[in-house]
This record gives sequence, structure tokens and C-alpha cells, in this order.
Amino acid sequence: MNSEDLDLVYYCDACSIARASYLIKLLDGELAMCGHHYNKHREALDEKAYEVIELNKTEEAIPQLEKAE
Repeated sequence: MNSEDLDLVYYCDACSIARASYLIKLLDGELAMCGHHYNKHREALDEKAYEVIELNKTEEAIPQLEKAE
């Protein structure tokens, strides 16, 4: 996966309406799912997937220490 992949917009393969929150990597392909459908099918997906990537996740800012003067 590279930075270009992160800029792509994925839509849920189950409903085709919602923006995908998860990209599920399987041995024979991949699925993109919104949070609702991922949670609904999570147990079955956990058995088949070798990687689950949370899309559109923003990293929390690391608190910066104040500089001593």
C-alpha cells in the first residue's frame, strides 16, 4: 500500500452508498465496507481476512513539550 492508495475514495461493497471505513484484505481479493456492514459481518470477516485496514483514520496529534527558555 502506498500514499496514492490512501487518497482513493472507497465505497461500501455491501450497500454501495456509504463511504467505506474499512478495507478488508482476503486471499482472493479485497472488500471495502462501511462501519455498519463491517460490524454486522465482523465475526465472519475475522475468520477469512489476513488484514483489516481502517480507512480515513486521523492520527491524534502528539502533545509537544514546551520549550524551556
